Amino acid sequence: MRPNNRVSPYTLMLLTLLCCVSVSAQRATVSLSKRASAVPKACEALVPASLDPIDITALVKEAYCKGAGDMLTEYTYVMTSTGRSVNKKGQTKEETTTYEVFIPVLKGGTRGKGILLVTNRNGEPVPSEELEKARLDAAKRLEKAEEENANEKVSEPAADVKGMLPLGMYTTSTNNHHSTFGKSGSAALAIHTFLRTCELTLVRSEQHDGRETLIFNFTPRPGEKFAANEKYIAQLGGEIWIDAQDRVVTRLMGRPAFTASNTSPTKSIPTPPDAPPAVYVEMMRLPEGVWLPRIIRINGADYQKLFDGIKSESITLFSNYVRFSTEIKDVHIDPYVKP
Repeated sequence: MRPNNRVSPYTLMLLTLLCCVSVSAQRATVSLSKRASAVPKACEALVPASLDPIDITALVKEAYCKGAGDMLTEYTYVMTSTGRSVNKKGQTKEETTTYEVFIPVLKGGTRGKGILLVTNRNGEPVPSEELEKARLDAAKRLEKAEEENANEKVSEPAADVKGMLPLGMYTTSTNNHHSTFGKSGSAALAIHTFLRTCELTLVRSEQHDGRETLIFNFTPRPGEKFAANEKYIAQLGGEIWIDAQDRVVTRLMGRPAFTASNTSPTKSIPTPPDAPPAVYVEMMRLPEGVWLPRIIRINGADYQKLFDGIKSESITLFSNYVRFSTEIKDVHIDPYVKP
């Protein structure tokens, strides 16, 4: 007999794809929110910035707005999380976990957590029996999350708000550390914080992937107040790339302005330009014109005194973005039968 089940398109994917378990060694989590209004607060009353000559102040405001979207709530994707640490003997330990990430359907003005399904650990695929069990469990959790969100009451958005619409979504990535001795630390990386707290100076214009890109040096403003897990920004310098057409930040790379000298640890010298970045973000433009994260890196392994107790490196790679229409209201599926 064919049951009549209402299933979201995300859950349908979970039931038809070979997915996986939801626990990882690095305890990755994904939390997202859906805006109540199509125009974010940062985009209200904005007009396009002039590029001839370049109005940097206006361009920064526009770039802030253009990355204030909530598009990740409409996609599933693959996320590969790599952690690297270096012990006192200089030995390196690296762990990698790959996930399928599914986001519950969200109403405007609500938040939700992604369902993370492990497909690979350190290059080894998750065993098929484990995948099979986790696939069904994840589908149940996703359905439960969507039911809870559907019943949540939200306030009506303000009408007739004028301004720009975002073209992408900058995310906030956090690397947290908890030791057995009770010490903890945290480092957060968000493009929006750099745009809000740094002075930008145009240094050059280049073509990347056939698109004109404006490249700026950034310098944190003296006296800026940072959250505890963002205080490291005050010690950085680096580059911010902005797409000239879409006005979206496409790359951010920062290093400490000064590092300890090898010959005299009490003295500081400028960090070499070929040193590994302490923080790095790269965005990618999808075929539909939406900008979403490609790479996010927080490097506490090479800069163990820079962050708030973070002495390891985290690198997150995003790929395989697939957008689903939430217009599908009813899907009929046969019950799962083990072959």
